[in-house]
Amino acid sequence: MMMDVFFEHKATIGNLLSLDSNNQLPHAVLITSVSGVGLASSARILCATLLCERAGDAACGECNSCNRVSAGTHGDYRWLEVAEGKASIGVDQIREAGDFVTKTVGYGSKKILVISDAEKMTTGASNALLKTLEEPQGNALILLLSQRTWLLPATIRSRCQTWRLPALKAASSIDHLCATGVAVPSEISENARALERFVLSVVEGKAEARSVVMNMVETMLSADISVTDASGVLQRFELTDSVEAVVLALEERMSNQAATDASLTTLLQLHRAIAALLQRLRNGAVPAKESTCYEIASLIAKARHGDVAAINRSLEVMGT
Repeated sequence: MMMDVFFEHKATIGNLLSLDSNNQLPHAVLITSVSGVGLASSARILCATLLCERAGDAACGECNSCNRVSAGTHGDYRWLEVAEGKASIGVDQIREAGDFVTKTVGYGSKKILVISDAEKMTTGASNALLKTLEEPQGNALILLLSQRTWLLPATIRSRCQTWRLPALKAASSIDHLCATGVAVPSEISENARALERFVLSVVEGKAEARSVVMNMVETMLSADISVTDASGVLQRFELTDSVEAVVLALEERMSNQAATDASLTTLLQLHRAIAALLQRLRNGAVPAKESTCYEIASLIAKARHGDVAAINRSLEVMGT
C-alpha cells in the first residue's frame, strides 16, 4: 500500500510509525505541506498501517482491519471532511466526532479521527475540537490535515505535533500526471512548485478553475486588464473555488518576489484581504457573487499600481 503515496512522503510516514512503535506518538498530529498534495493519501496509508492487525512497516491490505478501513466501515476509524454542498466543517460534525473519540475502542487498541482540510472548520467547530484536544481520551489519535495551518487557531496548533510533507520533485509530479493521463503543461514542465500545484488541482477536480483564475491574476498583476473582464473570469466558477485560486496565485507570485522588492508589501496586504474573505466564506458567509468578484478584481488592479491604502481600507471593511 505504500506504493499509493509519493516517494518523497514515505519517510514522514515511516517516522510517524516509528514513534508509534516506541509509544511516543502524541494524541494530536498536524500534517501539512506547501501545496496540499499528498496529505490525504499519506494520512490514509498511515491510518491503515496503525490499525492493521499484522504489525509491520506497512498495512498488509488483507486482514479484517485493512478490509474495514478500505471499505470505510472500521468502527475505530473516522474520516471527517467538508460535507458535500458545504464550504466549511461545522460544529455539529466536530461534536459528533468528539463523541466518537470518547467511545471505547471496539476492534484493536487504537481509535483514529482524521480531520481533512482542518483549516475549513468554522470558529464554533474549532472551539469544539479544542475541548477534545484538551481532554484526550484513552489511546486515541486525532490527525489534522491542513495546507494553510495559519488559518487554524493558535490554540489548536499548539496542541498538535506538526509534520510537514516534503515538496515533490518535478519528476514525481510528471510521473503522476502521465499515469493519470493528464498532459503536462509545457510552460511549467520544469517548475517543480507549479507542477505540484497542478497535481493538486487535478486530484481535487479543480484544474480548470485554478488554471484559468491563476493565469488571469498573474496577467493582471503584470498588465492592465479590464476589471469587468477579470470579474467575469472569477464568476465562471464557484465563488470559493475562485477565491481559493486567487490566494494560490498570490502565494505563487510572492514566492518568486525578492524580499526587498517594494511590491511585496502590496502583495502581502492583498493576500491578507483575499485570505480573510476565503475564511469568511468557509465560516458560512454568503456574499453576492457578482459584487464580490468585481471587488476582488478591483483590488488586484489596485495592487498592480501599488495602491496599498485601498487594500487596507478593504481589510478594515472586512474587520481584519
